[in-house]
Amino acid sequence: MKKAVVRFLAWFGAAVIVYSIYFVIMLNYKGSIPSKTILEVNLDSQLIEDAPDSAVAKYMLSDRPRVRDFVDALDRGAKDDRVVGLVATISSVPMGMAEAQEVRDAVLRFRVKKKFAIAYSETFGEFGPGNGAYYIATAFDQIYLQPSGDVGLTGLMIETQFLKGTLDKLGVKFHGDHRYEYKNAFNIYTETKYTDAHKEANSKAMNSWFGQMKNGICEARHIDPAQFDALVDRGPFLGKEALEAKLVDGMAYRDEVYARVEDKAGSDAKLLYLPQYLYRAGRPHDSGKKVALIFGVGQVMRGKNDSVPLTAASPWARRLSLARSGMRLTIKM
Repeated sequence: MKKAVVRFLAWFGAAVIVYSIYFVIMLNYKGSIPSKTILEVNLDSQLIEDAPDSAVAKYMLSDRPRVRDFVDALDRGAKDDRVVGLVATISSVPMGMAEAQEVRDAVLRFRVKKKFAIAYSETFGEFGPGNGAYYIATAFDQIYLQPSGDVGLTGLMIETQFLKGTLDKLGVKFHGDHRYEYKNAFNIYTETKYTDAHKEANSKAMNSWFGQMKNGICEARHIDPAQFDALVDRGPFLGKEALEAKLVDGMAYRDEVYARVEDKAGSDAKLLYLPQYLYRAGRPHDSGKKVALIFGVGQVMRGKNDSVPLTAASPWARRLSLARSGMRLTIKM
């Protein structure tokens, strides 16, 4: 009996040692980068700035791509002779204007190094607004649209829901303090429509975004800026209409686009997902002086962080921050 136990423990110990060695080897094995590589990325997945500083959040969001990762990977690939091009799927991009511009600028820098970039979309917006996705796609050399798709280049719009009328009917009275006329966060509780200052602030922001988007699209697609507004007024565009308006370069299905990518790069070129490439190649700024990058995501508030790790940004946390900022609701009885 003792010999059997000793043999079992010896076998178990050997198995643990072998597994540990294998785990260490695999942990440090990054894989190779093909001599001719085409980077591949799906921009329909939301890019986040950074995960909240908690173990649970970092684990839950570990597979979510970050804006910095995308930018670093393209900047690294732009200087890598093994990388010949980029192919991306873009249909709906859930990101703000600042993030969209950072992603778009990275693609433009990549192309400066004489590397091709091809975008494929099933549909830009699907008969709804697809401005952000199309704006990013115009940074690529060529844009291909699925024959059944459309281009939702429809312009920008800002909407605000005012709750004062509803609160009045419910017998709820809002107590809060405005900090000058352009601090309009509480207007949804105190007003039934836009104030002049609130409307001006939103209009200025929207017109600025539209102007930047207009300039980028016109430059990339060689569209006369004087004709752009009229073009947007005609949107959205069905596939053939988008092709006739020169908003896209061709209509093709995904397999056809990838066949064209292969023809452009050569049959010996290999596809490599952008996160894998970054992991294997390393970041472009691993050496030299360091600059700290501190992420400020969410609302500015006093007290401790109330974000929920599982959701990263919780509506309940926002309600807590408003409450701590002096907001109070009173129910009339």
